[in-house]
Amino acid sequence: MKKTLLAVAIPAVLFAHSASAVEIFQTDEALVDFYGHLRTEVKKLEDKDVTLNAGSSRAGVQAQYAVTDSVDIFGKVEFGLNYDTASEDYAMKNRLHYAGVDTDFGKLSFGRQWVISDEIWGADYSYFFGGSALRHATLSGARHDSLIKYIYEGESFIFSANYGLPEGSDDKPDVNQELTEAFIATSYGNFNFHAGGGVNRDKAVEVGEDLLDLQNTYFEGTVEYAFGPALIGFTYYNATIENKGGNEEINEDAFSLAGTYSWADNATAYAGFEYVEQESDQLPIDGDGKVFYIGTDYHFNSWSRIYVEYGYGDGQTLGYTNKKSDSFVNVTKDVDSQSSFAVGARVYW
Repeated sequence: MKKTLLAVAIPAVLFAHSASAVEIFQTDEALVDFYGHLRTEVKKLEDKDVTLNAGSSRAGVQAQYAVTDSVDIFGKVEFGLNYDTASEDYAMKNRLHYAGVDTDFGKLSFGRQWVISDEIWGADYSYFFGGSALRHATLSGARHDSLIKYIYEGESFIFSANYGLPEGSDDKPDVNQELTEAFIATSYGNFNFHAGGGVNRDKAVEVGEDLLDLQNTYFEGTVEYAFGPALIGFTYYNATIENKGGNEEINEDAFSLAGTYSWADNATAYAGFEYVEQESDQLPIDGDGKVFYIGTDYHFNSWSRIYVEYGYGDGQTLGYTNKKSDSFVNVTKDVDSQSSFAVGARVYW
């Protein structure tokens, strides 16, 4: 759970050998691993029955090869192993599929990937119920099928950017969404900082019988401070969602305050409060949403853990993602002091 912002930006692109991964092939120039997570989650949401499912279980293969002393090529393919008893959806689905090159001048990757704003994230350390105040994924769901991503690691900073190709045509606009983002991260003493933003446009959003052209423009800044076994973080998000084909517009200001505390060498408690203000002159969604969560995890060893979390929601919040569970929450209207509980377990290889 505890993390630093500089450490977050790199692993999603640069292949890193996992201690629990199954080694398929290794030489002085090459390394290929088979890895995965098996997850089980039990949830109790207010006014709903208890659910038991696989969470976001996944498996994949990742590889890295040295071309020269200063050039490596790498790649990853990953599949979700989820099941959904409500929808009877048991299919194995592709989650990630990309390849890239790592040089002294930075790392480039191409394909189906998580977007930079999701990898660098913000002050949310929850497994289940947080993430409402991180507004980048409102349209994209935090992933893009045709993404070009660049990361440059300097001596005291990291610069990262990506561009998602729309791949549309005159008769079929935006097969994918068009996405542009840029972020910079640095550390000073016990402080970690990052800031950036992006523009995400989807020209083919179906709302009832209408086809809307929506654009989400967002800016985000985060600061974290680590002291002893504790860490505290704060994120401010500003986003504007507009219909380019009409006059509708939603303005959002969002705030996240959260922290972690390592109460044992293998266990971390966490808590957070999130507040989202929403205003619109044309749409009936004015209001605010509040989310509070508290929980803890316990690591039996490097390849297994359990975690438990309580969440409280009140007010109105547009759709958002939770990074730890890879879940997307749809529009929630007029939630009145709603409590939620969840327990999860993971096994890694």
